[in-house]
Amino acid sequence: LLSLSVALGIGSSTRLSSPGWPRFVTQALHRNVSLFVLVLLGVHVGAVILDDYVTITIADAIVPFTSTYRVVWLGLGTVASDLLVALVLTSLVRHRIGHGTWRAIHWTAYACWPLALVHGLGTGSDAGKGWSVWFTIACLLLVLLALTWRIVEGWPRRPVARTGAVLVTACAVAVIFTWAKQGPLAPGWSKRAGTPPPAAETR
Repeated sequence: LLSLSVALGIGSSTRLSSPGWPRFVTQALHRNVSLFVLVLLGVHVGAVILDDYVTITIADAIVPFTSTYRVVWLGLGTVASDLLVALVLTSLVRHRIGHGTWRAIHWTAYACWPLALVHGLGTGSDAGKGWSVWFTIACLLLVLLALTWRIVEGWPRRPVARTGAVLVTACAVAVIFTWAKQGPLAPGWSKRAGTPPPAAETR
């Protein structure tokens, strides 16, 4: 849903519309999907805190890199969730804070999404399963197609900046794929990710 929200946001920014699909439909979908993402994020965080499989406190879910469980990968998820909450809340008070401030904060969506993607790969218990891998690839392709569309439509306006955007995107995808293959999708990731040993093994 976060991937869909990002794709719809990109489509809205390019003023994508047609007689059968007015722009306000894309904007309304983007807003409603984003709110639903926030609701599911609350459910996700609440379930993780209540689950006694690992010890994750409320502070761990708010303050990045403070948990003892897979510190880096859980911390990236915390950063992504904090950014998402900031994005949604500032969108709700957009008329109060001004378009410039809102737009500057909204740009962090481009950081929120890859952080959430890496978090899911790094901490997800099903990250290495076939259906999960293909689902992750589908989400990645959805956002990449939306970004490609925006670049084709002339963003950024300067050709040099546009070329830079293409190169940065390509490098980011290559890094994620390489890391995923050698990390979460490789044997022994649980230990290398920083999972604490069971209590029985520490005694």
